[in-house]
Amino acid sequence: MNVGLLIASCLTASLSPGPAALSTIETSLRYGKRLAAWHTLGLAVGETPHLFLALFGTQWLAQQAPHALTAVAAAGMAYFLYLGWQHLVRPRSSLPESAGLEGGAGRLFLRGTWVNFSNPKTIPFFLVIIQAASVPTDGFAWSTTGVFLLCTLGAEVGVMSFYAFLGDRLRVRLKDAATIRWVDRALGVLWTALGLLMAWRVWQLLEGSH
Repeated sequence: MNVGLLIASCLTASLSPGPAALSTIETSLRYGKRLAAWHTLGLAVGETPHLFLALFGTQWLAQQAPHALTAVAAAGMAYFLYLGWQHLVRPRSSLPESAGLEGGAGRLFLRGTWVNFSNPKTIPFFLVIIQAASVPTDGFAWSTTGVFLLCTLGAEVGVMSFYAFLGDRLRVRLKDAATIRWVDRALGVLWTALGLLMAWRVWQLLEGSH
């Protein structure tokens, strides 16, 4: 297992502006860093079911249809490269407003849980991350599962805590079109790099099948 690539993939996925990031920024702006921590915890809980489904679904594929893993890796390569192309060639000039939210710690926790649980991109991201980082899926091991959990949930909590801490300044910056385009282009470079690394992973899988 390539832990360095696993961490890099998880951090890049979490850093990408999306529902979780925008919801975290808004929560920090409205309610402060302390209550935003409950929202961040909810985000981690919300993605946990997807994490286990992706990890053990990949394990099942490795046992029942090993060639399907190459297809998953190839799909991940294409998706990463597509994201890189979109960010580099078509950077956005504005970000969508996240939905308003009201309530205390409990409701903010539930809000965060729902944001990640309802995101249809969560499982595909985990599947391609598993392939990119060569996470072993041919059998259950507490050490492998623990490292995967630590990297994925740690990246999500760490990045969202960072967004919450810098919520006020970041929200102001993200209203500027030039800054949004710069952020998108920087993320485009990261996605492209991960796509190229995934291409190398696909090549290794193809070589190993011969």
